[in-house]
Amino acid sequence: MPTDSKNPPLPSDASSQQKVYEVAPATPQTFLTGEAVPAPAAVMSPDYFLMHWKEILPRYVGHGRPSSDTMAHYTSYIEQFFGWCGSIGRHPMAVTDYEMRGFLEWLYHQGYKDDTIAVKLVAIRRMFAASERLGVISENPCRDIYVPNATPDELIHFFTPDQLYEICAFYGEDDNVFRRERNIAIVYLMGVEGLRNVEVHRMNREDLDAEVGTIFVRGKGHDRRIFPCAETMEHLRAYLAECPAKVARDGAFTPMFLSDSNRHKFGRLARTGIRYIINQSLVETGFKKPGVSCHALRHSAGTNLYAATKDLRLVQETLGHRDPKTTARYAHVQERMNNRRTAAIVPRPHPAKEKKWED
Repeated sequence: MPTDSKNPPLPSDASSQQKVYEVAPATPQTFLTGEAVPAPAAVMSPDYFLMHWKEILPRYVGHGRPSSDTMAHYTSYIEQFFGWCGSIGRHPMAVTDYEMRGFLEWLYHQGYKDDTIAVKLVAIRRMFAASERLGVISENPCRDIYVPNATPDELIHFFTPDQLYEICAFYGEDDNVFRRERNIAIVYLMGVEGLRNVEVHRMNREDLDAEVGTIFVRGKGHDRRIFPCAETMEHLRAYLAECPAKVARDGAFTPMFLSDSNRHKFGRLARTGIRYIINQSLVETGFKKPGVSCHALRHSAGTNLYAATKDLRLVQETLGHRDPKTTARYAHVQERMNNRRTAAIVPRPHPAKEKKWED
């Protein structure tokens, strides 16, 4: 069987280790669908936690109501970590701070970027936090493990309003009306209202109050209600007018954004599908560069809104930031754009010599 260098297998000659890393066959949706979670022993052992972590962890993610999408990603990242532990012959619940730094180093060598590593560490840190709360471990080995700021102020990529118009104009050339209206509505939600990819993915028709003009956003870590501008609401209505009369429900809700692929026709549009849609327009408009992804649309909303209002509090509320320091990046970028301080030191002749030359 071929092996994946980014997901190392467990050592085949260590049967005891294989038993340690064995997990229950439950899926990330098991807890979400109401299936009973096994009752732990009086004192939960490390091996017990590893056998049932897929059922236990959802109670400690998203206030106990994580989406299946979130848990699917968390599962992938944590299982990769377990595989790495197996490759070094270390029980995951016995990993130390020093060894976690070795895992970080391994991820760098695998070619992962800082942003990706940071996301992986969030999942692993949550898993260890749950095990610490349950008394499985005495200290979280990820407590002091952080990736340096992967997106410093100077590297925030954003599009100006006229560039966003060009992106929408590209979609406007599509003869498929359903696809055209859907893609433009997505750009408005991300580039004007500041929604994340995952928030667009999770959006349901029930979240839209067309009469009042609000949208309930199922956010990253916490939910919020937004008040989109009239133009965004208009594009949403135009998109919904092109949707099929009957749309299959996804659990208790009706997906807002639907796929047009043959394999998943009119099912919920996946996050990868959203990335593909945005990347297509960035390539065709010439805006695609290394490091520029669909998240640049959210940065565009933050940067452009601050430029128009100079109101950081408003930007924070619009983007749903909990920490005002995160929002302050947009003010920093705007300040640096408006104040080219090095202009004071460009090469120029001494005033006396300049006057002499003029004479």
